[in-house]
Amino acid sequence: MFTTTRRRAGIIALAATLGMLGLAAPAQAEETGTIVGQLTDAGQPVAGAAVTAYGPGWGTATTDETGHYELAGLSVGTYRVQFDAAGHPSQYAYQQSDWSNAAEIAVPAGGQVTVDDQLLPTGTITGTFTDQDGAPVASVAVSAQNDGGQGATTTTAADGTYTMSVLPGSYHVMFEAVAGGYQYAVGTADVRNATTYTVAAGQTVVVNDKVLPTGRVAGRFTDRDGTGISDVQVQVYQSYGPNFYATTDYNGEFHLDQVFAGTYQVRFDNYQRNFFQFYQGKIYDEDADRITVTAGQTTTVDDTLLPTGSVHFTVTDALTGAPIGNFGAGAGFTSVTGTDGSVTIDGVTVGDQRVYASAEGYLASDERRVTVSEGAVTEVAIALTPTAKIAATVVDARTGAPVEGFCVLATKQDENMFLERCTQSDSDGHVVLDYLRAGSYQLFAYGNLYEEQRSPYGAQWVTADGGTGNQSLAAWVTVTAGQTTTGPVIKLDRRGTITGTIKGVGGATVVHPAVTFGNFHYHSGDGPITIPAKSDGTYTVDFLGPYHWPLRFVAQDYPTQWSGNAPTRPSATKIKVWANQSVTYDIQLVQGATLTVDGPDEGSYVAYNASNGETVGACNTGGAHTCQMRVLGPQNARFKVWAADDYWFGGTDITNATVVKIPATGTKTVTITR
Repeated sequence: MFTTTRRRAGIIALAATLGMLGLAAPAQAEETGTIVGQLTDAGQPVAGAAVTAYGPGWGTATTDETGHYELAGLSVGTYRVQFDAAGHPSQYAYQQSDWSNAAEIAVPAGGQVTVDDQLLPTGTITGTFTDQDGAPVASVAVSAQNDGGQGATTTTAADGTYTMSVLPGSYHVMFEAVAGGYQYAVGTADVRNATTYTVAAGQTVVVNDKVLPTGRVAGRFTDRDGTGISDVQVQVYQSYGPNFYATTDYNGEFHLDQVFAGTYQVRFDNYQRNFFQFYQGKIYDEDADRITVTAGQTTTVDDTLLPTGSVHFTVTDALTGAPIGNFGAGAGFTSVTGTDGSVTIDGVTVGDQRVYASAEGYLASDERRVTVSEGAVTEVAIALTPTAKIAATVVDARTGAPVEGFCVLATKQDENMFLERCTQSDSDGHVVLDYLRAGSYQLFAYGNLYEEQRSPYGAQWVTADGGTGNQSLAAWVTVTAGQTTTGPVIKLDRRGTITGTIKGVGGATVVHPAVTFGNFHYHSGDGPITIPAKSDGTYTVDFLGPYHWPLRFVAQDYPTQWSGNAPTRPSATKIKVWANQSVTYDIQLVQGATLTVDGPDEGSYVAYNASNGETVGACNTGGAHTCQMRVLGPQNARFKVWAADDYWFGGTDITNATVVKIPATGTKTVTITR
């Protein structure tokens, strides 16, 4: 985007200069191009459809009575074209239902490119929505969504009927029956219990439903002296169901007149008074009392503001013992800024509260808890450890010239969190990684992942004198808290491309295929660089340096696996990438073993390779305590539970957690204990 802005500024300046010299300025058309085309449906023109081009620039047009359109004045570059016809789901050129599979249209300077397309065939979902007595319910929002969140939306008519056109596929149908209350066909507020409807092209599927039974929730939220507190936000919610909201009035009273019958949690909060608690008198949702809403009845939910105490922080440098000048501290849901190593937070809700501290140039404190008592001051002493740093220089391997804007990430063998948020080299090629704990790290360097800003240089694991695609050959850099260590010079080579096709057993098409780099972090959501494949399984990876690389493949209903159908990175087939060239690698995925995981908690159960910490399988229990995952064996794995309290199965960390042997095929049950 900055390049486009500078280019336009240069054009204006050049035009002004030529005008002063009495010379003819070149036409602006030389810096822009045009997309034209026709949209049809079964050979007939589609009039009144919106056409939008997304790329370095942006343009929109409407098809005329012959289905033709023109998008002029587009900045030079690569575009995706979207079509929106009345009563038809959005689609992309050429006949694609999602953005990732859209064709990349190159718009040349001063040129014109033709993009004709035809509407994808659709099916229909129709039905009637009624109340419990069978009377029609009008003006209810209805949506049909597939697993990718795509689908259609509409509203029920006066007679309760609705009709939606959808692309062929499988859908859940959702109704916003009452304010804040979403329910799913047929007759459930829990999406996990929703019926899946498969719709083929030209097929009409009838989905009728009725409003779920409702009850009423009402109550009062008061201060310790019985005075009602106004403007308290009240949330009545389910983990996998609807969320209902209300606000207390001047007397602390609230009511929700239509809440689906069922079991709920209740939360109270007010940011002005800085409190946040759960029914009844709890500070964490996992400890909260549940309420039951019964159809046609009122459930009373009264609660009282918890008492408070104070927390005094003393924050020092872990190496020197000196007080830290400026820092942040928090207790429960309250955070403040402290100076000279000291700060007090008043009004902290009593109970077992989380406390923490952080400061620039220091590692954030590990989470800990203290007990806050009413009217008392709780003392907390936290020593923050200075960060360790790695300084490096990024250069062109051939010329030695500095390279600006290249990402550098320090990672441990069992982490491999390749974040798109990275530290970039400056105009002199210098980069400082200033967020590290003491220890040993390997460096991974990679260019901008956005297609429009792709670097000519390729990614690499950094060695003592160059790059590699094999992490085991990367150099180790050992760092000390409070000190800066100089890492290897990062010498970049030109990138190459790997293309291929991801298929399933017997050559079948797979769902949501992708190539990934790095572990998915189930706590923060960070982790992998993911390159989605198209719906036919074709993929392109074009940011890697000219080395031998293992590729990691994922798809729905298949275990994660490496090139050569290897269960682990070290055993993967390495694919040779050549600078400025393209190579082909196709893979047919295998299904591996099916693991049934039983455990004490609801949440995500994740299997990691016991040797290198790579994520090898995962499943979510939903509201139960068991789930299934596919894992490619044979290999040894260790399990971590990401739940209300995260923990390793059989140990305090990955190093001493229990080792579970994964077979190559077949089934296995893994029983997790705390």
